[in-house]
Amino acid sequence: MDEYGKTVAPATISKFWDILKSCLRDAQIDRLIKKDIWTRVKTHATKSGADKGVLSATNFSKLQAYLYDHIETDSDLGILIALETGARLGEIAGITVDDIDFKRNTINISKSYSVAVQKLTETKNTQSHRIISITEQFAKLLHDKSDYLPLYSHYYNRQFSRRLKYILDRLDIPLIRFHDLRHSHTSFLLYNDVSIDYVSKRLGHKNTRITLDVYAHMLKEKETEQSTMALKFLSSSPQMSPESKNNA
Repeated sequence: MDEYGKTVAPATISKFWDILKSCLRDAQIDRLIKKDIWTRVKTHATKSGADKGVLSATNFSKLQAYLYDHIETDSDLGILIALETGARLGEIAGITVDDIDFKRNTINISKSYSVAVQKLTETKNTQSHRIISITEQFAKLLHDKSDYLPLYSHYYNRQFSRRLKYILDRLDIPLIRFHDLRHSHTSFLLYNDVSIDYVSKRLGHKNTRITLDVYAHMLKEKETEQSTMALKFLSSSPQMSPESKNNA
């Protein structure tokens, strides 16, 4: 537990320990263990855990460039898929070669892999069924690295998180959770003025209201930036002469 706590946030290890305690209680009832060995256990995790944030545009590009040159494990590919598509972890793990259209450069998200039951399941909801467009460069890389697919043949959750931490440390990028790659994908698109309607569909949200609720802080920052830009343009426009004002 202490070793696991070095790689995850306090909330993550707390949830995991709650599940484990339930198992231990059942084991005691079934007389598989003789006594309470869990009550006095205290879980420990990193002080602040991973930052609940997103990659900056600069760090997004930095991580993206590194991964294109360093796909050495299945986890590396999973991290790049998250960065390029904004897909959820279970969706990424469930992608097979048949889901990728190498002619149209798209990925069909139609299923999700569940660690709990260790099998492919339905996606989070019907709206999550979607086709995601990808770049020609990324499609070629997926074709070249198709032997890694599907990723669910590995215990990917912990493995992906550890690999992500290793890469971020190596690149001197602030630590984030694996799920934050989805947020980073969204932030990067919004930062580059991709429409909220398209981003919402790409993420598999039911409507833009959900996207707005989740990413309101990002849009607020963008609104502030746009406001500053608008005022800058207005202040630099030529002043009207008195005669022009009268004619106006």
